[in-house]
Amino acid sequence: MKKCATAALASALALSTAGASQPIPRDVLGPPGFEIGLFAGFCLSRIKGTTSYEDQWSYDLLKSVVEKSDIATNAKMGYAGGGSLAYFISPNFGLQASVSSMKADIPNTAVCNFNWTWTDGTTSSKIGTWPGTGSFSSLPFSLDLVARLGSRSFEALFSAGATLFVNTFEQNSFFGYGITTIWRNPDATYSQYVDALKVGLQIPRGTLKRTAFGANFGAGFTLRVSGMIGIRAEARFFTCPEQTVSWNFLLGNYDGAFSTDIMNEPFSDDDVQMLQDSGKKFQLTVNPSFIQIGLGLVFRFGGLR
Repeated sequence: MKKCATAALASALALSTAGASQPIPRDVLGPPGFEIGLFAGFCLSRIKGTTSYEDQWSYDLLKSVVEKSDIATNAKMGYAGGGSLAYFISPNFGLQASVSSMKADIPNTAVCNFNWTWTDGTTSSKIGTWPGTGSFSSLPFSLDLVARLGSRSFEALFSAGATLFVNTFEQNSFFGYGITTIWRNPDATYSQYVDALKVGLQIPRGTLKRTAFGANFGAGFTLRVSGMIGIRAEARFFTCPEQTVSWNFLLGNYDGAFSTDIMNEPFSDDDVQMLQDSGKKFQLTVNPSFIQIGLGLVFRFGGLR
């Protein structure tokens, strides 16, 4: 019996020693700890819209004037960069605070159509196409819940949370404003001329509400190159409430857009008031939301085995 007991004890010790000597599996998610991320990439703004103006009028020998301006605004691809700080309270879940900076050019094109019909039945028309400029920038601050799946060498990540946006938006463009003048001739006859003024429009910085609350949703993956460093690719959608803003008219003297018959003609407060009294609205709906795609590095601190 003593011999059997001794053998059993020896076997138990051998099993215990063997178990202790086995390495901890490495192909598992890392334990709780901090992560710092830095990234750069590009962004796709969702700003796109058209401001339309249309009017019809007559005067003296002009039986009918029909004028229409469409200002089409469309964002170009921009660039972005930023960083994040995350703490994983378990191998699979954590909290992340991040800040990004993005900027994109937002050009516009004004297409203006004019059709003149005279009392004698003759007609004429002109089309003006005038490019404009603009830009949009955003500084989103986000606080997210993060989930990760996979192994220590490869992780898939999903995140969502609240975002505070600090936005800046501006636009510079034109619209066509039809005009006519009458010249008295020495022989007591008169001549009537028609043209259009290329009147400046502007949405200055500060017109768009500077701060707004929204949300963000992200997905990506991390490829670990060491226990501490990883390469991360991520796509993130930032959603921010739409806002409707108004264009400002640039008052001043303008030359005719299509001929030299009308020069140095004023566009004044009286013209603006007349447009407002007739219900003409020069507005643009701005969607500050955007998609951000980035590539960067992630550094893990704490909880490493």
